[in-house]
Amino acid sequence: MGDDRLRRAVCLTSGGLDSTVAATVAKREGHLIHLFHISYGQRAEAKEREVMERLKVALGAEELVSVNLDIFKNLSALTTPGAAIPVGADVDMEASFTPPTWVHCRNLVFVSLAAAYAEHLGAEKIYVGFNAEEGRSYPDNRPEFRDRFNLLLEKAVASFSRPLRIEAPLIDMMKPEIVRLGCDVLAPMDLTWSCYLDGDLHCGVCESCQHRHRGFIDAGVEDPTAYL
Repeated sequence: MGDDRLRRAVCLTSGGLDSTVAATVAKREGHLIHLFHISYGQRAEAKEREVMERLKVALGAEELVSVNLDIFKNLSALTTPGAAIPVGADVDMEASFTPPTWVHCRNLVFVSLAAAYAEHLGAEKIYVGFNAEEGRSYPDNRPEFRDRFNLLLEKAVASFSRPLRIEAPLIDMMKPEIVRLGCDVLAPMDLTWSCYLDGDLHCGVCESCQHRHRGFIDAGVEDPTAYL
């Protein structure tokens, strides 16, 4: 397939702020990007798919691959219809406990699927939106997870394949730093969807919406998001 293959990167993307900034970084670093999105029963999956189509165009991605999984349905408040999720003052903004929106081993499964596709493409990297803010609540966003998975990837690909690596350019960043980086790399942050729900507008009160809004405020950047 030629040297061109070594410049390809698979970007594991939800349509949210973090993964979109990470994908934009991949693009700015000279990679041909392939967006990889997973629908796993999350409440906002229809909205995410809609957003991903727009992001594919905005980022000039080579393709958008969508995968459907049923295994996570009803395993989390995020994937259980009618289950209560923390909103407003019930949201733990300082991450003193793991919220009910935690989806068990989600990134372990997602990155494995992205790695399979990346090896098929001959891509050298998988870009993810792991970051320090989510790492406070979710262990699969932390540097230890990335580092150990990269060691595993060295033994997981065929002997003739180039070893893959997870790239997590935001892994040491809190949300304001991510917003500033998004501005620097001209990420299409206005197109992204962070809300746990699937309304026409961001709800503004779920954990993800609150972190998003506070990130823009603390970064000193105007928030382009329309909230209910």
